[in-house]
Amino acid sequence: MTKELYIGLMSGTSMDGIDAALVEIDTNACRILKTHSEPWPNELLQRLQKAVTQPGQMTLDMVGSLHHQLGCEFANAALNLLGATDYLPQ
Repeated sequence: MTKELYIGLMSGTSMDGIDAALVEIDTNACRILKTHSEPWPNELLQRLQKAVTQPGQMTLDMVGSLHHQLGCEFANAALNLLGATDYLPQ
């Protein structure tokens, strides 16, 4: 029976931050091993709110920059989640 680990990442419409979960899945069960929540940095939250409330004022460069920063924040949330477990070497 093979056990596999997965990380789930999401941010809801409340825009309060990123929720992360480390999950172990095998043929018989799915277990949540660890969860982690991380708030958005203030500057990024302001940019996200502007993108949602004023989408017509976003240039292609602004959208690209926002997507890049979001990707970095999601990566940090995943690393912080793993850092609170034994799965990431220190």
